[in-house]
Amino acid sequence: MNPELPTTTPPPLIPREFSPNPTYREMFEGLLRHPKELARALESSGLRVPLQLSMIALLSFLVYGLILGCFAKQQQFWAAPLKISVGMIFAALICFPSLYVFSTLAGGKFSPKLLCTYLAGSLALMGLLLLGFAPAVWIFAESTNSLGFMGFLALIAWMISFGFAIRFLRVASTAQGATQSGPMIVWAIVFCLVTLQLSTSLRPILGRSEHFLQLNEKRFFLQHWVESMPLSLDETADESSASNGQRGTETTAPESATPTPKNTSNPFLEK
Repeated sequence: MNPELPTTTPPPLIPREFSPNPTYREMFEGLLRHPKELARALESSGLRVPLQLSMIALLSFLVYGLILGCFAKQQQFWAAPLKISVGMIFAALICFPSLYVFSTLAGGKFSPKLLCTYLAGSLALMGLLLLGFAPAVWIFAESTNSLGFMGFLALIAWMISFGFAIRFLRVASTAQGATQSGPMIVWAIVFCLVTLQLSTSLRPILGRSEHFLQLNEKRFFLQHWVESMPLSLDETADESSASNGQRGTETTAPESATPTPKNTSNPFLEK
């Protein structure tokens, strides 16, 4: 008979602990590996932590925008980073009140400062994940001319990063006593739609145009994607020039010709 081997139980996992004011390295580790432990540590953080998380998010969006600007080059080297960063800041600001309402409906007990810290942390995580996709996006930005494929690739990277950012918010809300996930899912859908619409309102981000913004034409983001999918990079510039020329023709008023009054005789002056 074979002797029975003694069974050994693995030692319990020691949870990672973070200080209320973590360093940048601890923030990176907490966002990527230990989001639950980091969320609990941030409960008593100071004002410096949300500013640092916001700085991480801003720098990450700037670098990712620069990578997208390598596709069209020219003015998109600075326009794409600026539009992406400003768009995300604007989306976070206008959606923060609804985040507070939906997180309260979910059962979480947040102060506005703590919720702002968690939102900054989720955006920082999203930016770090986008930086992870940046090398692959840069390869295709330098080697393809298809606007539709580049838009699809950027959208896939954006949605994956967005999903993990929302996961961090859900973990943070659970740590604050939230018992329902439905309200947070609803807010995530609203926030996602806002960012996607801003990507169309602030166009062009990938293509080329003679103008920095095209605010004179309202367009839904799905309509814009369908119309842009079959285009190449050179066709976007030609389409922009043609549309500008058409608008210039339409706005040019035709020469107004004053009608010549007919020489009608007055019957009371006739003899």
